[in-house]
Amino acid sequence: MYNANLSHPMDLCFIGSGISSTFTLIHLLENRIENQTKTFLEIAIIEKYEEFHTGIPYGKRSGDSVLLITSLKNFLPNPEYTKFIHWLHENYPTLINRMESSGGDLTKQWLKKYKESIDKGQWGDLFIPRHFFGIYLKDKLNQLINQQSSKGVLKVHYINTQVTDVTKNDPYFTIIGGGLQLQSKKVILGIGSLPNHKIYTDKNILTKDKLLLINQIYNPNLDENLERISNFTSSLHQSGSLCNILIIGANASALELLYKLNDRPHKGDYTTNYFFLSTHGVLPDCEVDSKKQADYNAIHLNNLQSESDLTAAQIAEAAELDLDAAEKIHLGAASTVGIISNAFGNLLSKLNSEELKNFACLYGNEIGRRQRCAGQHYLDVIDDLNSKGQFRHLKGRFRDLIKQNNGDYHLLYQCPEADTPNTSSMPFHVVINCIGSAKFGANNNQVPTLLKNLINKGLARPNASQIGLQVNSKLECSENIHVVGPLLAGNIIESKAVWHVEHCGRIIWLSGVLAKTIVQPQQATITS
Repeated sequence: MYNANLSHPMDLCFIGSGISSTFTLIHLLENRIENQTKTFLEIAIIEKYEEFHTGIPYGKRSGDSVLLITSLKNFLPNPEYTKFIHWLHENYPTLINRMESSGGDLTKQWLKKYKESIDKGQWGDLFIPRHFFGIYLKDKLNQLINQQSSKGVLKVHYINTQVTDVTKNDPYFTIIGGGLQLQSKKVILGIGSLPNHKIYTDKNILTKDKLLLINQIYNPNLDENLERISNFTSSLHQSGSLCNILIIGANASALELLYKLNDRPHKGDYTTNYFFLSTHGVLPDCEVDSKKQADYNAIHLNNLQSESDLTAAQIAEAAELDLDAAEKIHLGAASTVGIISNAFGNLLSKLNSEELKNFACLYGNEIGRRQRCAGQHYLDVIDDLNSKGQFRHLKGRFRDLIKQNNGDYHLLYQCPEADTPNTSSMPFHVVINCIGSAKFGANNNQVPTLLKNLINKGLARPNASQIGLQVNSKLECSENIHVVGPLLAGNIIESKAVWHVEHCGRIIWLSGVLAKTIVQPQQATITS
């Protein structure tokens, strides 16, 4: 709901209230408290979903028992890590009860395995439920808001609607959507990544006699879609049909989905087969091979260390060759990620500004896709399914689903090495899309209306990454419209190349940059 009586302009309007917007607000309010700022500040926070300040990963849409993809000590940098640990000590009994009530067999196994560590407060090596962090962030922000509001220097309005347009009417912007028209001096775009690239249909959920396809597993939320899958597979088995579930992608979303599918109790005694389809056909890694790691050398990247005049393409090519060499000796990302990242990280300082921008836009994410790591708990599920002959990883890209005469749907997919697509020999009954986000230049229908309108008016411009907007040093895509979160990909910020903004450490850093900019305005130019 929104307050229709907001007839006067806001000082700040946040569009989107995920983790990036939330940390920006935390930094901003902490700065005001530290500097004893007495200037009155009025803020509107607009969120299209019912839940504020968690985004998808840390709130109800992901559920209460989905785990971090990395250990807590690698997820969160200090000083936030220490603050969060202290909060966990005070709140963990309630959190654990909530986790247990929402989880299944795998959740119970996790709680039993790590009970001693939890009781001793040894959280650092654990892959804890992400929802814990979402609750922590909301608690932290609410305390800051209450502290400032009680002194009469802050007022915050929460508005639940979807923004579809922003118009510029100097000196204000008009924010439009769902019957809302609100004016603000500044706008902060914190709407997250572009939506994931849809397959086969524009619908989020498509149900046929022998097919259930889900394009966005967190819409409306993971638990509801897990129940939908369970009901569909149960009806298939009752009719005597075998059930094959295809998950397209091998990223964090794919792993946690497979984990949760096997965490829930099955309705009946039956067997379900699971398949991944991914471009490289390689799973994220969790185990360091110390012996092979000791002998491994990023030789191609190291050979560039003596060069003074480098291009982004040279660094990327060397990184790919070193990753190829690791794959040939079956050395996974958990063993190589530090070696590769340090090697190419040392080379980035040799790039001029244009080449550094090229690396951020064109190469950083491509290297990152081959350096994915995950927790043992996720890969244990795959090992267990493999031992039963219930898991297979297909290498290739999705092309289509082909309906057969008997009503079954077979997969058409393209292997990187093949000239023509392959058709699967087996049918698939449940297909879940965990492909990454769409791009600005690929399919305009999948770009949110708000962004299309901003781009058409010249108030925002995609950069060469095609997943981010071009910004200046104040993180503005145009004057007084700031960007925070994943849409900052493909920029150089504080002399650092930014290509992936979903790591919590980067989110905290970039939201801090924006908060300081809002507090201390300065001149900046948006570069091409």
